[in-house]
Amino acid sequence: MRESVPHILVVDDDASVREAVAAALDRNHVVHSASTGDQACAVLRKHPIAAIILEAIREDEHGLELVGRFRTLSRAPILILTGHGTEDLAIRALRAKASDYLKKPVNIRELHAALARLIHPDHPRLDPVAQARHLMTEHPERPHTTASLAKDIGLSDRQLRRRFRHVYGKTPRRYLVEVRLQRAEELLRTTDLGIEQIAQAVGYQNVAAFDRTFKRAFGVTPSELRDHLNRVSGGKRPN
Repeated sequence: MRESVPHILVVDDDASVREAVAAALDRNHVVHSASTGDQACAVLRKHPIAAIILEAIREDEHGLELVGRFRTLSRAPILILTGHGTEDLAIRALRAKASDYLKKPVNIRELHAALARLIHPDHPRLDPVAQARHLMTEHPERPHTTASLAKDIGLSDRQLRRRFRHVYGKTPRRYLVEVRLQRAEELLRTTDLGIEQIAQAVGYQNVAAFDRTFKRAFGVTPSELRDHLNRVSGGKRPN
C-alpha cells in the first residue's frame, strides 16, 4: 500500500457514487469505501484516514448523525456531499462539526480542491518532532509506537525519543498516554459512549489495561467517573 499517500474514506450507500469518487481520487490517494456507518467506523479504527467524504442523506442512516460517531474515532476533516442544494442542510452539516460541503453532482476539480484545502491547510510544514506530536494529538486511536512515529517522520527511534524529551519534557510514549487519557475523560463527560467504545476510541483494545491506566492517572476507574457524573447531573447526559 502507498504509505505516503493520503487515505480517504468515502461513505455512501450508492455504490455508483463510491466507485465514481474512488476513480476520481485513486491516482493521488488511497481510497477506502463504506456503505454503512458500522463499516466506516471499522475503517477508521484500522487505517490512518486523512479525510472523510460523507453523503448527507442516506437511505438507512442520516449522514449528519454519523458525524458524531466518526468524531469519537478520528479528527480527520469531514466533507459532506449533499444533493439537496439547501443552505439549511449545509448549515446543519457545519454545526454537526463537518469541515466543509459540496453539492452533488460533484465537480471533480472542486472535489480535489476541497480535499487539498482540508488535508494540506496553508501553514508552514511542521518540524519532525512537532509532526510526531501532531500525529498523537490528532489520532490517539492509532496504534502508535515510538518506532512507528519515528518511521513516519524520518527519524530514528533514539533521535525521536531524545528530541521529543528535549522539547516537551517527556517521552513520546508518556505523551501519548496523557493525550489518550485526556481524550477518554472528555468522552466520558460529553458522550453516552460505553466504556469499551471509549477505550477503543482512544487506542486501547484491552479494556482492563484502559481501566488500570485511567485509575492511575485520575484515582478512579472510567466506570466510577461515569457513575459520579451521572449522580451530579441527575442522570441527564449531554446530547
